[in-house]
Amino acid sequence: MDVGPARMKRKKPALICCGVVVAVIVVVAGVFVALYFTLFRPRSPKVVAKVVGTEFTKILAIPPVFNLTVHVSVTVENPNYAAFRYGDVVTVVRYHGDGVGQSLVRAGEIGARAAETVNATVEVDTVAVAATPYFGPDAFLGVLPFDTATEVAGKAVVLGTIKISARSEVACQVHVYWLKGNATSECTSTVHIGR
Repeated sequence: MDVGPARMKRKKPALICCGVVVAVIVVVAGVFVALYFTLFRPRSPKVVAKVVGTEFTKILAIPPVFNLTVHVSVTVENPNYAAFRYGDVVTVVRYHGDGVGQSLVRAGEIGARAAETVNATVEVDTVAVAATPYFGPDAFLGVLPFDTATEVAGKAVVLGTIKISARSEVACQVHVYWLKGNATSECTSTVHIGR
């Protein structure tokens, strides 16, 4: 009794079925890899910050009295196909390295492929500025140098599993020309991806 050809006939459909399953798995894996590297590839957020204005008032007195408010605008663009959730945004103003003002903007979310502007207003502690040994010489020269630092940190979750953590630090140099009553600013930003 010859059972070889009958066995081969039964194995042939099983081999075809296995081949089809393997081919489907390879195609689906290829589609997921292509989608990841085109649409869902994690991208870092783009952060642009600037000092949009300063409110400066002075009262002629001895010692000089003045009020200073710094308005900082941070625009975050999320290029990912997932929402970007960020934590509290802290902006600090320093005068010769000493903290003289701080503001906090509560945590929020930027939608997928969207941009949002976070505005921070910092009231500068002018009493602390005037108490430093630098204030007299700076006031005599007519320019008060301030530094602002703003940090935005958060993450996006793509496809429910891929987490993209990003942190951006924005530093601005603000020069207040207190005799003229105006100010100039220059900002730089750095983005760190990952933890």
